Amino acid sequence: MNAPPNPLYFLIAFPLLWFAVTMILSFLSGWFGLMERYPDRDEVPVVTLANQSGSLGLVSMRGVLKLSVCPSGLRIGIMRIFGPFCRDFLVPWNEITVTRSDRVFWKVAKLSFGQPSNGNLKVFAEVADRMARAAGSHWPEPGSFPPEARSQSFSRIAKQWVAMTGLAAAFFIIAPRLMTPNAAARPPIVVAILFPAIVFGIGAMVQYFRRQRP
Repeated sequence: MNAPPNPLYFLIAFPLLWFAVTMILSFLSGWFGLMERYPDRDEVPVVTLANQSGSLGLVSMRGVLKLSVCPSGLRIGIMRIFGPFCRDFLVPWNEITVTRSDRVFWKVAKLSFGQPSNGNLKVFAEVADRMARAAGSHWPEPGSFPPEARSQSFSRIAKQWVAMTGLAAAFFIIAPRLMTPNAAARPPIVVAILFPAIVFGIGAMVQYFRRQRP
């Protein structure tokens, strides 16, 4: 009879695996190159947006980014647990180019760094607008960027909730059917839909009420 695995193996293997994954993602995002090219400066930010989502290079980062609008540029940071060696970097305003685009369920803004581009950060358009209002004339894009109305905020977040719930539910419905022919081992369709709907719904409500705070 095989002995159960020693819990000590997990305690050793998990940190090593986490370290390896975060290092790979940091390289794929281009973070290390950006923090060397745009070193941080000792500046007090005008405003800081914590727990933001976006994608840096090839890597999607959900709820782990810290974006600080400073007098001389945009400081970008990440929760240390998701990037142990990823130092904050500050991109000067004159090195940033903003491009807007519409997706199926939301609008995004792409911030390209340098000419030619040394990297780029994609964020929701609403986040870019908040940074633009804080940066004022320093923001490298023309426009007034009015605050988002409650109805607009609700519609945008609801669309994101529907999209994420639909993708997750499709995965929970299709993947088990491809992996096993045993119907008893598959989650009921109702559970496959309700579980992501509730999880993402809680996150959507937190995001909505956070947006409504002054």
